Amino acid sequence: MNIEEISTNSAVALDLVPWLSPIESREQAARKRAPWHLWLDKYSFPWAVRCDAAADHWQEQVKATEDKEQKRALRAKADSLPSGKTAALAVAAALANNGSLSDHHRRLLAWLTALSRQHSNRFGTVELVADSRLLLHLGRANVLENVGLYADRTTGLPLIPGTALKGVVSTWACWSDHFNAADGSFRAFTNDSTQRRNFTAAEARLARQILGDDSASGSEHAGDVIFLGGFPLTPPRLGLDIVNPHHKSDGTVETRLTPSAFLCVEPGTRWRFAFYARPGTPNGADLLAQTRLWIEEALTQTGIGAKTAAGYGRFRLPTAADAAAQQQQAAQAAADQAVTARQAAVDAEKAKQQAAAQAALKSDYPNDATFKNRVLDKLTPGLLEHLRPEIAPLQKPENEARREELKKLLTSKDYKDTRKRLRDKDWFPKDWLPAP
Repeated sequence: MNIEEISTNSAVALDLVPWLSPIESREQAARKRAPWHLWLDKYSFPWAVRCDAAADHWQEQVKATEDKEQKRALRAKADSLPSGKTAALAVAAALANNGSLSDHHRRLLAWLTALSRQHSNRFGTVELVADSRLLLHLGRANVLENVGLYADRTTGLPLIPGTALKGVVSTWACWSDHFNAADGSFRAFTNDSTQRRNFTAAEARLARQILGDDSASGSEHAGDVIFLGGFPLTPPRLGLDIVNPHHKSDGTVETRLTPSAFLCVEPGTRWRFAFYARPGTPNGADLLAQTRLWIEEALTQTGIGAKTAAGYGRFRLPTAADAAAQQQQAAQAAADQAVTARQAAVDAEKAKQQAAAQAALKSDYPNDATFKNRVLDKLTPGLLEHLRPEIAPLQKPENEARREELKKLLTSKDYKDTRKRLRDKDWFPKDWLPAP
């Protein structure tokens, strides 16, 4: 069952439980407009609770029926419903994958381009392709256990923070001396393998310059390289994965396995890792080259984020096929944006027409015939006094369009004599007439 099916099934389940409906419409509206990460923080828990209540409702129906065929059908229905947590995460993933991140993504790439121009030859990037699912901030605080995923706090665009990237590079700087690039193996580590004091003089100097001082008594200076983080070159898709504990907390074997779902960033997206050297750094080119090498090796060999020991968070160097896929994705995104823009224009026109129809219903002159009979036909010298009762209705806000239509008509040369007579009427608003 995919994300959309889980989301739909959970919504259907809620519709079948009458006592859950009072706040359903408000939450459905929130699902349509809220960024996925805000929906996850604000609505996921009540949604999960109500989905579980819906599942419990069906289980009660199974127990209540005596008919075997009906019981079998009800049990199949109950068993097909996802857990509340899984359903809530499916809704969050569906919100993230609905195309709403495209505009934010374009702004992000424009910002990176501006930064590269600003820092010129002090700016460096590494482009890699996610080769496995990515988990970042899996354990961040949330009412649902282990559902965190790092994203821009405003837009919800999944990112890799600069602090995480710098931490991985710092670790790899200690490990790189043990790495054999020829076959991808590591030689044995020792207790001091992660201490920079065991680096060669050249390595220690570069590490200290790039990452900053790591003195036991406290850091004396920051590094000369600023790690901006990792940024997707196309909007990444979110997915669901599961962890299936086989043992209880006391070590005994679970007799009934209960999968626990969590969000992840799906593989296949091309990412750009950006960094730059501080202004005035004397050997900036050397620092950028070493940083680029460490990022490539660290992310392709050990990965980043949670569960890297299980293969998550791994990257690889891009290929020609990846470049073609990226161009295809960009073209598809542009096409989707055009469709979205056209649909938005259609929706705006429909809203405008509906607003006009509503305004017409409230107006004292809902159609042209009524306006003509009550106002326009009285714009003759002998009937001007009959226009007097219409002044008050025309001054109402809901009749503004008809009032503007009258004012425009009175500017015509055909109504020159009418204008002259109306200026002599103390009951006719003079600001409705053109300047003499």
